[in-house]
Formats: sequence, C-alpha cells, structure tokens
Amino acid sequence: MACTADVAGRGAVLLGEGVVADSFWPRPYRVVTHAHSDHTMGLSRSVRESLFIIATPTTFRFLEILGQKVPEAKRLELPYDRRIALEDEVLELKIARHIAGSSQVLVECRGGVVGYTGDFKMPGTPPMQGLDVLVIDATYGSPRLQRRWGEWDALAALVSLIEDNISRGPVWVYGYNGKLQEVMVELRRRGVTYPFIADEKTVKLARVAAEFYGYQLDDVRVYTGREHGESVVLFMHASRSRGKRRLPGTHIVLTGWELRAPAARVADNVYNVSFSDHATFREIVEYVREASPRMVVVDAYRGKDAWFTARYLERVLGIRSFARPVVGGGAGG
Repeated sequence: MACTADVAGRGAVLLGEGVVADSFWPRPYRVVTHAHSDHTMGLSRSVRESLFIIATPTTFRFLEILGQKVPEAKRLELPYDRRIALEDEVLELKIARHIAGSSQVLVECRGGVVGYTGDFKMPGTPPMQGLDVLVIDATYGSPRLQRRWGEWDALAALVSLIEDNISRGPVWVYGYNGKLQEVMVELRRRGVTYPFIADEKTVKLARVAAEFYGYQLDDVRVYTGREHGESVVLFMHASRSRGKRRLPGTHIVLTGWELRAPAARVADNVYNVSFSDHATFREIVEYVREASPRMVVVDAYRGKDAWFTARYLERVLGIRSFARPVVGGGAGG
C-alpha cells in the first residue's frame, strides 16, 4: 500500500489511502483539523459520503456552535496523542497551536508515515518526527511576509491601545473565530479587567476556548447594542468590521497581514494590530528543520508564495519539496 500525501485542487489534503483532511474528497475518513471555514469545506458532503468525521472534542464543540452539524453516528472524537486503527492505517491527532482544538494529523501506513500540520504557529506546535512526507501550511510563505516582531509585541500594542482609548468609549476588536477567543484569554492574563462584550456565538466559543486553555474568563456578556457609551471591550467577527466602524469608539482589527509595525493607525480611530495565528516564514522553516522529513508538500491552496517556500526548503535544507496544488486558492489571517 502506498503511503503518500498530496494537496488536491479543492484544498483536500490526502494522507495515505483512506484519509482526507480539511476538504471533501471521496475517502472513508475525513479529518477536520480546526473549525475555520477554509478547513471545513465540503463538510456536509463528507458527512453524507464518508464513514467517519474525525476531530478533537473541542473542534466538534466549535463546529456545533458555528452551525456545522455532524451526526453522532458519524462523529469520531479523538483526543490528542490517541492512536486509532482505520483498516490498514493508524491515525493520530497531535496538538497544533492555532485556535482552540486545532490538530496536526499523523497517518501510519504499511509503506511509511505521513503527516499534515494543519494551520499552526510556533512555539507550541511540536514538529512531527520520522515522516516520509510532510504536508505543511505556508500562509506566510516567503520572507516578504515576515513580521519583524514577536506575538508578544503585538499583544502589548493591543493592551496599550485599549488602555489609551477606553476612557473615550468602547474599544471594538475584530478578528476571526478562535483568534478572538485566544485574545480574550491573553488580555485577561495581562490584567485587562474591563467588561468583555460579544455576540452570542462568540461568547459561546469563548467559554469553550477558556476551558481548552485552562483559564477562567470573567465578565463576558452578550452584545445588546446599548453599550456604545460604556468603557467596554467589544469583540466582533472580522466580517463585521466595516459595518461597525461608523459607531462610537476605537476600532482595532487583528491581522497578520499588517507588516509595518505591531500596531498601525489606518484611519481616524481605526488601527491594525499585527496578531496572527499562523507561523511566520522563519517558523515554517524551523518546523521543517526540526521535523526533517524525507519530502515536503507545501499547501499552495491556502498559502501565499508556496512555490518560494518549496524552493527555499529544497535549496537551504536539502529536502525534496513541492508546492501543491499548482494553482493556489487563498489564505487566512
């Protein structure tokens, strides 16, 4: 039996003979590495046609809150580091630092071992070892996309923006599901005690994420629309940032695509904070160096400059590398 790995045209990550991750493909076992929409593509079809949908318990809780229905009969909740036999292959989910519940995927076949990082950042994502083929996320796949500061600098800038502006009204923070909840926890850890307000779905996700991170989030309330004159921090999905910016207060967008500084003013009372849940280019290279697989497949469907990543890994680390599929599809934040 072949033990190969590839990324198909719709972003489906093919692992061994029977496993597919993060998009639909006609295989019996579908893994969802985390609950972001570019990794849950075709899930309803997978529910109809696959034998099982596999994810961590936290990811299944996120999916349920976000309206992605997986029937109990099809659901296979797999905690980290627990091996499960799937016919002639063995699958294991390893922790990935991205959003609560994110996982890497390890598949052992008769002919070898393959793995897929899913979305990740470092530190906090232990590189998988002994792989014949590694499929790796490369959202920021070249030095031109490299942030010149650390995550902690971005968090410090966010805290400063909140402290400097909250006396003038609410501070609005926009980001993607998972990132918002992580930032809520990190702000509380850094002593930000102002009330947190969010829509009902974001609050539910925050409670699940707080349990995952082992931290109690106090005073998180559901948004009513009457908080516009209060000293509160309001958390909203990134898709709502444009419509809300006309409202009173200071508006902050969390985005890894801000490459000028940890925080940058982009308009009156509007700032970007350079916080991302994806590995920087240096972290991608560091992961591959530590993992030392025999071959690398760079996910070009979700990443930027994946062709450059593959060429760099091959020339600098001496590891045979390819960007797949040939035409990319997009990237997250």
